[in-house]
Amino acid sequence: MQRADSKTAWRLAGAGWLALLGGAGCLSVGPDYRTPEVATPAAWQTPAGESAETLAAWWTVFGDPALEALVAETRARNKDLAAATARMEAYAAAVGMARADFFPAVGAQGLAGHDRQSERVHVPEAYEATDNPGWLYQAGFSATWELDLWGRVRRSVEAARGQLESSQEDLRHLQVMLQAQVAAEYVGLRMNQQRLAYAEENIELQKETLQVVKGRFDAGLTGELDVRQAEMNLAATTAQVPALESQIEKSLNALCVLTGQLPGALDALRESGPVPAATALPGLLPTDLLRRRPDVRSAERALAAQTAKIGVAQADYFPALSLNGTFALAATDGGELFTTAAQDFTVGPSLTWAIFNAGKIRNHVRAEEASARAALAAYEQAVLAAYQECETALAAYVNETKRLESLRDAAAAAEQSVELVNELYRSGLANFQNVLDMQRQLSSYQDALAQSRGQSAADLVAVYKAFGGGWAVEPAR
Repeated sequence: MQRADSKTAWRLAGAGWLALLGGAGCLSVGPDYRTPEVATPAAWQTPAGESAETLAAWWTVFGDPALEALVAETRARNKDLAAATARMEAYAAAVGMARADFFPAVGAQGLAGHDRQSERVHVPEAYEATDNPGWLYQAGFSATWELDLWGRVRRSVEAARGQLESSQEDLRHLQVMLQAQVAAEYVGLRMNQQRLAYAEENIELQKETLQVVKGRFDAGLTGELDVRQAEMNLAATTAQVPALESQIEKSLNALCVLTGQLPGALDALRESGPVPAATALPGLLPTDLLRRRPDVRSAERALAAQTAKIGVAQADYFPALSLNGTFALAATDGGELFTTAAQDFTVGPSLTWAIFNAGKIRNHVRAEEASARAALAAYEQAVLAAYQECETALAAYVNETKRLESLRDAAAAAEQSVELVNELYRSGLANFQNVLDMQRQLSSYQDALAQSRGQSAADLVAVYKAFGGGWAVEPAR
């Protein structure tokens, strides 16, 4: 196998030299990148919406100014976004560094030194001894230009540009994730505030019921068991409050961090507000998802970068030809430094060829090829994960919407049942166990209703996130 690889390397080198000697110009070794073909579904298993117009700023479909303000703060002040932006700028600088290899590298140097020869150093008589001590003045320029005969520099630029474009998509992906996270935390905040409001309403209702039961007990119309059950029911509902308040606090603190602020900066949101609601399900064809999702785009650009690195490694099979030049001035008298007699220059080509490092180069190429296969697998996995996320999010939203409608009906029926059973109990036409059962059902259904409202909104947020919403895709060229 190694012998075959060596033969291949020599054939590549020979072909390169023949092309150069034949006047074919510069080559680019290594594979040319082509976007891989991947399978895409013809349609979603769960129907989506019809329009993709809302994707760029999807949070506006909820019509909630507080949510819109939070998203704006996150885009402007989030620290993870700031770090990702800095990383992207570093990759942009790397592209500039790679492009610089297209041009000569020019250096300058200067020296002014005092030289004193030791008297203990023996100077042969054949040589005339110089004055001791003496001064030496030097100045000059040097330039080196590697001719990109085999495309090493071009492939290096391609690799750097691919990494830059991948980092740009990573930044967009992070933006998509953070915007969805902010919306989800805000929905959770409003959901728990509504659950707390329902709990407090039921506490007041159960306090009134306890007073009624105590009055009937004092009048000898009911037993002590009813009083104790009413107290137990009230205590159980009251016990829900601290946990809900903790969840509210947790959401507020998370929103502060997401928006780049210290805890306590969003205390204005402690005032309860409705759970965001929207029915604008976005539309996007499955075939358009690969162009929409930043994480898929990032994986594709990373594959392009890694493909170019194969060419960079293969270029080491061939000799490197450079043009070198120096221009120097040297004199022992500073006044003579810029005279014609002080000038010295050299111009000429240099050839370097790591001919005895074929094994190292061969293994370097193998490593880059293996990395390219890994990048291809990562891209294909990103595509599969994207479609899985979309299908899961769509199904979850549609099913939660159905559940929400049923819970609305159940909560409304439970509220009417509580009013009716309370009246019957006061009239002596219903036992207290009926009252307890209806109040517990009301509390349970109202809490489930609030959670379903929040879950439905969170599922819609997840759909927009799965579709890669939150940024404007450039028009296709």
